[in-house]
Amino acid sequence: MKSISSHKPTHTSSQGSALIVSLVILLIMTILGLTAMQTTTLQERMAGNMKDRNMAFQAAEAALRAGENWVEANAAALQGARSLRSVLAPNPVSSWDGNPNTGKLPGFDDQLAEDPVFYVGPPYRIRVGIELPPQYRFVYPVTARGVGGVDSTVVILESHYAPLN
Repeated sequence: MKSISSHKPTHTSSQGSALIVSLVILLIMTILGLTAMQTTTLQERMAGNMKDRNMAFQAAEAALRAGENWVEANAAALQGARSLRSVLAPNPVSSWDGNPNTGKLPGFDDQLAEDPVFYVGPPYRIRVGIELPPQYRFVYPVTARGVGGVDSTVVILESHYAPLN
């Protein structure tokens, strides 16, 4: 009688390779996910910083225009004074308050850490045209400081303003 022999499959060394491959794929996907989260967080911070700097720039622009308007409104009194340097004495940037040629824009924006301020410096003269006798015009340097939503974001702008009258 013939005996029926059954062949049992032999175990190969490929057992468990699916587990290793899936773990490697899982590790790669985790690294990609962490990198994507870090990039997104960095982009969020950059966008927030750009918004904050833009707010500070707009506040400084508003203070600069307010300073130029102040010069325009006071041009006759400033030019009629005997000594223009005594009317507009130099003021260090660290002390914006307490000087008649400085100003604040209180309540400009509630989101700002500080109110925008301006400082009008001592004037200088420039010659206008080439006619004789020479004609001169006074030019006033106006410096403005704007602070964003946090006090570390500061923008300082300067213009040189010559009143029309």
